[in-house]
Amino acid sequence: MRSYAKVHVLHAGELTYDQSLAFKELDVIPPVHHRSKEFQQKVPVSSYLIEHPQGNIVVDTGWHEDIRTNPKKHLGEEIYQFIEYKLPEGHSVKEQLAAKNLSPEDIHTVVITHLDVDHISGLKLLSKAERFLVSEPEWENHRDESKEKWYKGIDFEPVKLEKIPFGPHQLGKDLFGDSLVYLVFTPGHTAGHISVLVRVEAGWVLLVSDVGYAEKSWKEQILPGITVDDELAFQSLQWVKEFSELEDCVVAIANHDPNIQPTVY
Repeated sequence: MRSYAKVHVLHAGELTYDQSLAFKELDVIPPVHHRSKEFQQKVPVSSYLIEHPQGNIVVDTGWHEDIRTNPKKHLGEEIYQFIEYKLPEGHSVKEQLAAKNLSPEDIHTVVITHLDVDHISGLKLLSKAERFLVSEPEWENHRDESKEKWYKGIDFEPVKLEKIPFGPHQLGKDLFGDSLVYLVFTPGHTAGHISVLVRVEAGWVLLVSDVGYAEKSWKEQILPGITVDDELAFQSLQWVKEFSELEDCVVAIANHDPNIQPTVY
């Protein structure tokens, strides 16, 4: 059995929004295109396939295919006005897994970093996966009736946080107990936000999710436009910055960084 994992970076859709959603600069985030073109950002909605010796893992699910035909119903009126969305044919997480000769039944674990729509929209595409994980603080503090339509019928296992060697609070979960994949508690954007740390052949790959929206977020310590706790969000950003500078960190990847292209680590 190999002593490392592999990470496939997938773009499971696109998103356009006012840049203040990604980088905190306004007290109130305006709807998409409310400001001029220079303030708009087009970014990927990322998902990740992790090949682990004990089974395949998917981190976050991107857009559901329903967004192609009935986006307003799928997203809801409030979200619909704040973003533009796109899911090209062949780009849903299920379609990209099929291109790799994988079906949802071949997925051992689906990890959701937090319960925002662009991370859980495609959950039901993977409903036949073996198990679904979200952090216990996220499940207790960030779920509500407005999100239920995206995860209804999914049997989540809320993960209790344990001591681990990584993260701003050294809390999370060694997913398989072999030090290859860690769920790392990085709160601030949401109450139970987690990042995912993966040991690949060349070193560590850190899947930052929305601790920051791009590399400049942690390099310049720019918070996401939406946070539940600025102090915790800064602590998480600072930890990402410090970890990304370690010699054995191959890359730190934000979910919506337009400079990150689909690849394999």
